Amino acid sequence: MSVLRAIWQDLRSKRLWPLAAALLVAIVAVPVVLSSSSSAPAVIPPPAAPGPVSNGLPAVSETAVPTSSPPTGSAHNPFAPTGGGSATTPTTSTTTLPGTTPGPTGSPAPGSGSGPTSGGTTPPTLPGGGQTTPVTPPIPTPKPKPTIPTLHPDQSYSVSLAITKPTGGLDTFAPLERLTPLPSASQPLVVELGVLRGGSRVLFAVQPGTVLSGKGTCIPGPIDCEILSLAQGQTERLSVQTSNGPVRVAMFAVTRIVAAKHPSPSAAMKIRNQESRAGRRVLDHSSLKALKLFRYVPGTGAVVDLRNLTLRNS
Repeated sequence: MSVLRAIWQDLRSKRLWPLAAALLVAIVAVPVVLSSSSSAPAVIPPPAAPGPVSNGLPAVSETAVPTSSPPTGSAHNPFAPTGGGSATTPTTSTTTLPGTTPGPTGSPAPGSGSGPTSGGTTPPTLPGGGQTTPVTPPIPTPKPKPTIPTLHPDQSYSVSLAITKPTGGLDTFAPLERLTPLPSASQPLVVELGVLRGGSRVLFAVQPGTVLSGKGTCIPGPIDCEILSLAQGQTERLSVQTSNGPVRVAMFAVTRIVAAKHPSPSAAMKIRNQESRAGRRVLDHSSLKALKLFRYVPGTGAVVDLRNLTLRNS
């Protein structure tokens, strides 16, 4: 005790006792602080579960789903019908030609091949690979207008014609140039000769190998038809004779015959003299005898039947 007292008196005389007191407090406090930091933190108890809701509904317990496990089972289809039924694929109705066998829905018929997906249609295919003729809308045949038996000097006949296309649809000629080959210059089955005098009919030169079927009148007769006379509104079918029989090519009709007015007689005469060069080449190499019985006269703007002139003169 005398030693501690001597140290205390010495610190007191030198005024170092505050420092000594602070060291003493530190010596006591450091072990206490280290022991308290090494102990486990206190666990806060979870809050009590809420009681039942006052509106009478049962309490819902939320359970966390682990994010690491992938979902199982098939995905839900939002567009599937309810009520336990299975989803169905809409189908389109198809028209089957006689003698053909329809294929399964959504797939082409056997032997038909695949058609284009856009822009046009493919003709139906018969068993064996042969294609049928494309469906074509009917040719408009308006009610015939009164005929124009005689043209004025400033007038010319204007003929309108409609003909079917191989791919379907119609081609129209308005006006139709005289001596136009039909259905085309590369396949001249008939050549338009002009309006017969009287203004009610149009004449066509029929080339060898052409088969006609319709309301027109054949000269000299149906068996050896060389000149076809067709009135407004009458439809005629063009076919080509082959070793297997006639093959249909097109259908055409005269849809209008009118008298077109021009500024002057000279302008009308210019139109009357116009003709297709392709048709002229066909007629120049034609051997049709009936062509000599009909002559186009620009002065009248019409085709004259020379048989009538011969009968009148006799």
